[in-house]
Amino acid sequence: MSRGVHAVREFRLPGRRSFFRGVTSQSDGSSAGTVAETWDRVRATVDLGALRRNAALARRLAGEASLCAVVKSDAYGHGIRSVVPALMPLVDSFAVATLEEGEAVRAIAREHAIVVFSGFNHPAQLPRFNSLRLQPVIHQPGQLSWLRDHGGAAAGCWLKVDTGMNRLGFSMEQAGSAFRALAGCCDEKPGLMSHFAVADTPDHPMNAEQLSRFLEVSRCFDTTCSMANSAALASLVDSRLGMVRPGLMLYGITPFADPSRGPVELSPVMRFESRIAAVKDLSPGSTVGYGATWHTETVRHMAIVGAGYGDGYPRAIGNRGHAIVSGKQAPVIGRVSMDTLALDVSECGPVAVGDPVEFWGTHLNAATVAAWDGTIPYELLCRVSSRVPRVAVN
Repeated sequence: MSRGVHAVREFRLPGRRSFFRGVTSQSDGSSAGTVAETWDRVRATVDLGALRRNAALARRLAGEASLCAVVKSDAYGHGIRSVVPALMPLVDSFAVATLEEGEAVRAIAREHAIVVFSGFNHPAQLPRFNSLRLQPVIHQPGQLSWLRDHGGAAAGCWLKVDTGMNRLGFSMEQAGSAFRALAGCCDEKPGLMSHFAVADTPDHPMNAEQLSRFLEVSRCFDTTCSMANSAALASLVDSRLGMVRPGLMLYGITPFADPSRGPVELSPVMRFESRIAAVKDLSPGSTVGYGATWHTETVRHMAIVGAGYGDGYPRAIGNRGHAIVSGKQAPVIGRVSMDTLALDVSECGPVAVGDPVEFWGTHLNAATVAAWDGTIPYELLCRVSSRVPRVAVN
């Protein structure tokens, strides 16, 4: 089977209905392994059709700007082996955080430009950057010196300017001289980029301040400029410039701090789900789980589900959030364990071992679940552990 082609397979257990029709997600098209057994525990379904719809929306918003898909941290936990092939016809380039991630994407996307946000951390890495045609982002003087002393960058590079986030990048005062020095070390003219600190709050005055600073620097150089992440792409039209860098919105989650805001057309890509492993009735005065933190006052119907914090479901959601069973909300009761959790399914109608449970995805937004945990959807998605099979569909 040719590279990037996904094999459609149907998985069953003896005597049970078909659990799913899906695709394996090896980049070389080979089987990713039978996952029927693990689907009785937990899985992350990755809807490539939804991913493509979100990328098409990003393309429309980008206008004339080139589209760089951010796939760092294993495509935000979704799996680059299925995400990158699905996006290749729709985007102009990819962005990752590290050299190792760049190598993994290059093994799939042979011709696309690949930007590495962290650049290189040692001159010994330069030959690998050049042989793989990876574009480093240069953000500190030491990297400039390494480039000058060790042959330069063969595939182009980017200069990062700190316009107010105070993380990585050259200061406004250093930007001009740094850009000229970098231009002398690259076979192609360097690009120029910066990063918003509060783009997820579009009305924040710091957005206009940062953009103004970046435009002031960019006017001095005739080159490709990039500043817009997902939130800026969706709300700050003037920031789209030469290249946009959507990440979170590609995976169907709003990039705004206020979840009710902005693009309503987004389709969730990951559905994190499990199945009921056991059911039992609890008499009044019963407790559930470690620490006996939840107890019954009346007879309750409980389901034990095969997922826990070892799979990436947040422990803090115990006694705080809910999952979806039979289309209804089932509160998480007691503490979440490493491999299991308990749900109160008393209001969910008849339930049985093997019934599906959705933690987030189609009926429950990942941003809502992240808020229960006191975190952000970026972390929630990236925390889904490696023992959870990613099953690509559509």
